[in-house]
Amino acid sequence: MSSHIAAPRAPGAAAVPEELGGSYRAFLDGLRAVAVYLVVLFHAGSDRFSGGFVGVDVFFVLSGYLVTQLLLRDLRGQGSISFGRFYARRFRRLLPAAFATLVITALVFSALASPIEVADAEGGFRAAFLYVANWHFVAQSSDYFGADLSANPVLHFWSLAVEEQFYLLWPLLLGGLFVLARRFGAGQWNVMRLVVVAGALASVLWAWSLRMSDPNRAYYGTDTRAYQLLAGAALALTPGLIARLRPARRWAGGAAIAAVGALVLVASSWVRLDAIERGIVVTAITVALIVALETARGGLIHQGLSLPPIVYLGQISYGTYLWHWPVIVVLARSFDLAPISTIAVTVLVATALASLSYQLMERPIRLSAGLDRWRLPVIGAGLAISLGAGLLIIPTITDRATAPAAAVGNGTALATTGFTPVPDLDWTAIAKQRSIPADCSGKPATACTIRRGAGAHLLVIGDSHAAMMIDALAPVARQHDLTLSLASYGGCPWQQDLYATPVAAVGLRVADCRRVKDDVYDRVIPALDPDIIVTMNVGYERLRRPVSYLGPDERGHRDGSLDWVRQTTTAAIQRLEEDGRKIVLLEPIPVIPAKFVPLDCLATARVVQECRFVADPSPSFVEQTYQQIDRADDQVWSLDLDEVVCPFLPICDPIVDGTVVMVDGNHLTRDFAASLAPVIERFLTANGVLP
Repeated sequence: MSSHIAAPRAPGAAAVPEELGGSYRAFLDGLRAVAVYLVVLFHAGSDRFSGGFVGVDVFFVLSGYLVTQLLLRDLRGQGSISFGRFYARRFRRLLPAAFATLVITALVFSALASPIEVADAEGGFRAAFLYVANWHFVAQSSDYFGADLSANPVLHFWSLAVEEQFYLLWPLLLGGLFVLARRFGAGQWNVMRLVVVAGALASVLWAWSLRMSDPNRAYYGTDTRAYQLLAGAALALTPGLIARLRPARRWAGGAAIAAVGALVLVASSWVRLDAIERGIVVTAITVALIVALETARGGLIHQGLSLPPIVYLGQISYGTYLWHWPVIVVLARSFDLAPISTIAVTVLVATALASLSYQLMERPIRLSAGLDRWRLPVIGAGLAISLGAGLLIIPTITDRATAPAAAVGNGTALATTGFTPVPDLDWTAIAKQRSIPADCSGKPATACTIRRGAGAHLLVIGDSHAAMMIDALAPVARQHDLTLSLASYGGCPWQQDLYATPVAAVGLRVADCRRVKDDVYDRVIPALDPDIIVTMNVGYERLRRPVSYLGPDERGHRDGSLDWVRQTTTAAIQRLEEDGRKIVLLEPIPVIPAKFVPLDCLATARVVQECRFVADPSPSFVEQTYQQIDRADDQVWSLDLDEVVCPFLPICDPIVDGTVVMVDGNHLTRDFAASLAPVIERFLTANGVLP
């Protein structure tokens, strides 16, 4: 079967447009170097480049531009696309380095991380090998625990999955479009450009429509990123633009300087745009920059990006991108480094690994004349390696780290001394013990409702801890035939004008919280009109890395933060109480001290008591505030669950009544949350909140 789609030119059909550049352009590799180190700065925690993730947007535009030029070269030379050669070269270019990175990262992460973290990351490794990592993380981020995606060592493979899906589909689509557009004769290429531009516009409108209601879907989706790849493709299909601008090339150097300046500005912390807005702006900037560089063929930026060291960094940028995130994850787990130190170490280590990979593996495989002759076997071998690694090698590595721990003996000797042997633990099952909220932001208010009943309507609001309590409240709702709804957003306190920082580490901005909470207060609550509102937040001030509270002006209230908590809590309750609603304040549960992971301890401990930890038993300022409001307001009740979560408070056990208590440093497992239902039901009925 031929690996070409023949595309003979119809009478009167337009010729294939001349290729832009026509030869290797070093400055484009230099641009890759700029893009990859913007991403490194962002991921390593640079305060100055909190928008550095736009380097990925630059990569997408460049990929669309260069791949389309490559395909046009086929169309120009033979009137068809050589699919076998294209796909074989993609495998040889991308798979070797990705395979090495994923396998080595899996081995290192399995050795360093807890069994539950390994179990949680396994799906990401598998999805990365199968080129669907972006869709895997879309599904994962719908979970209230989505912020902890930042701990996944292969999170960055989402963008590589988008590119690989583009590489799979675009030659087929472009070849098919080329054939279909022949009927338009001299207008063939205009039609093709129009279709590509229309596709890009549809994609950007789709991304824009999702940016408020489902920002994770808008950020990770292939369809919502297609506009960036298609923008580069449209530029490659329009070489006449460069030709028309060449008489004004003396202005192009200045335009390139302006474009680079704009790119750095949008990547910086000075610009306040969300990820989708930044992506759209950077796409336009990157297209303008490529046009300026192709037109100028000289000038400060052109020469700077063409310097041999910069070009080399661009040539190994793929490897740098592959390695930088695992390096950051390992550094974060092993050391307590300042951002500047993390940046320096990450740049040095990731670049060194990338150079080693490029010289010893990537370049020899990519330039092998022998492999170039065996295209179909290369494609077959690439698919087999990807599938085999994702379905066999990765599970083999992770299974060793997540195998249930064997109980010590039969437990008899330990039981007589008052200790409890660590039971067999299914780490994969524990990793799934996370509550999934009803994401109703920007959707009809009815999307917040989890259960409908004939009794009162109970609405739960707050951060991820509010979602965590759904498993505790669902049995209560069934018993009393309540309607149960949930409106929560991870990292966002339930008080309307109260915010917490730092949130940039998990990609969360104050603007995101404000948008969601304004929607809950102004639209969702009036539409649902609940009878009872239950609130819950994590104890932000007692987290492993305590946060500062912010106001809507995004400024910290360090000196008056406690007063600000009191003011915003009082104001929010007054608003929630309108129409006679009852308010139940679930106080924050104990959090696990820094540098201690009970589940890690359980993986090696002989008895459960080895993995106990001590929690602060004194009421936090937030808890004191809740209790004061409870005493002063007959429509408000505050419930302290500390002694249920930690029956021997201040001593806390990792397993209570045979159930693992926490899935991480502060979130309860779903099973343990469900075990709280009788306690909550008794509290609500005893206080008259429920009949």
